[in-house]
Amino acid sequence: MQFVRIRNVKDGDTTALVRPVDLANRFPVRLAGWETRDEPLGANEMVRTAVERTLNYDDYVYRLFRKGETAFGIYVAYWAPGRMPVQKVASHTPDRCWTENGWECEEMRFAETIKTGEISLRPAQWRIFRAPGPNAQKEYVVYWHLVGKRLYDYGNRFNARPDLVKWWRDTVAYAMSGSDAQYFIRITSNRPFQELVDDPAFFTVIGCVADLGLRETP
Repeated sequence: MQFVRIRNVKDGDTTALVRPVDLANRFPVRLAGWETRDEPLGANEMVRTAVERTLNYDDYVYRLFRKGETAFGIYVAYWAPGRMPVQKVASHTPDRCWTENGWECEEMRFAETIKTGEISLRPAQWRIFRAPGPNAQKEYVVYWHLVGKRLYDYGNRFNARPDLVKWWRDTVAYAMSGSDAQYFIRITSNRPFQELVDDPAFFTVIGCVADLGLRETP
């Protein structure tokens, strides 16, 4: 009889050494005419520790760029093979996490293509969110989840709750054989993306995103 090792499908591998991929240096620190700053994934040490424990990532970068009243940001998290269940990474989208913190989704599109210059990115989930509170500004959002070289298929739906069929499919697959390396990639802006596509700084960041595996090929 052949036995199959069943993995911890709840939390993934929390014991292996962290395997970063130098994400912070794969995106520009300085862009001509733009102010740049890195952001933590929480307002204080306690929150950051909780986020790190929940996401169990190997590496991340969260970098914001601002010029006058225009701002955009790039967030990328990376998990080495076997680190995290695919279905758990897939559940931490803006659709879920932002709405649980009071944000409202005002508009959504699916399989949206971001193109700047000669670079086209693979189809993204596209959203407009509004922060809670009076006079809150809109935030334009696109996001992707890469599993190996494959784009995770979120479908044409708002993902505040997981698709149960996909959830169980991914749970079983992870339990049997683990996961490939994964990236969750999110670009945000307080301006529509079409207003940024001709900016050299935005083009530079999009090129870095494309190099992670999101470049659309003919």
